[in-house]
Amino acid sequence: MNRSYFNWIILLAVICVLIVAIFMWSEQRKDLLAKHAPSHLSPMSPFKSYISAVGIVEPSSENIHIGSPVNRVVDQVQVAVGDKVKAGEVLFRLESSDLKADLEARCISYENAKANLLKLESLPRPEDVSASEAALKSVQVELEQAKGQYDRVAGLQNSGAMSLEEVNRRYFIYQQFLAKVQQVEAELAKTKAGAWLPDIEIAKLQVSYANAYAQQIEQEIKRTIIESPIDATVLQIKIQKGEYPPSDSSRTPPMIIGNTDIMHLRVNVNQFDASSFSPEAHAVAYL
Repeated sequence: MNRSYFNWIILLAVICVLIVAIFMWSEQRKDLLAKHAPSHLSPMSPFKSYISAVGIVEPSSENIHIGSPVNRVVDQVQVAVGDKVKAGEVLFRLESSDLKADLEARCISYENAKANLLKLESLPRPEDVSASEAALKSVQVELEQAKGQYDRVAGLQNSGAMSLEEVNRRYFIYQQFLAKVQQVEAELAKTKAGAWLPDIEIAKLQVSYANAYAQQIEQEIKRTIIESPIDATVLQIKIQKGEYPPSDSSRTPPMIIGNTDIMHLRVNVNQFDASSFSPEAHAVAYL
């Protein structure tokens, strides 16, 4: 009885060893098959007849290389890779403190030119006209006095009661005041006429020049602000604050963006299959 029980125990032990050995062999075989299995299935065409081509997936806008129109140090990079940007949104800024200072000075020159033009166009000033009219009245009174003194002695010259020298002296004084009245009358007419037309035209040109110069500086400042030309996604950034953008943006663009909302597939068809290519035919792609 004991011997029979012992034989059963040995038999069960052998069976367990065999089961473990079979299990380990099975697992090793699975690992070996998995190691040598292809990483992906070969693409299979669902069509009876077809041609194949190799291509790349790219944004519908293609990759847009963002360059810099001026060679200035980067002041701010305002986006990161993966950001969605709208058309006109700022991507990065270049240093422009000197241009801003120059613009401020040009704006002051422009305001000064406008003030000078306004001054000329507002002439004559009422107070200037009043002062000129008062000066004319004053010299007219002096002229009347000088004329009266001369008239009183002019008839006495032949009688010998007044010397020729005295008559001539009073005559010259009368002539001086007469000329002074004419001078003041001319100055009054000039004052009433206001600014000379050529002076106004020169002032207008100065205003236009100052304004054009200020606008030129504004445009130069705008060129330091690099904006997105389209709605897009930022794909690459190769600049940092304090760096100069690459001079050749076609080879090393400071930034690359593209519209990834819709992707395009660009393929190269073998020349021997080109005659079989049909733009209207259905196609499938495998990554």
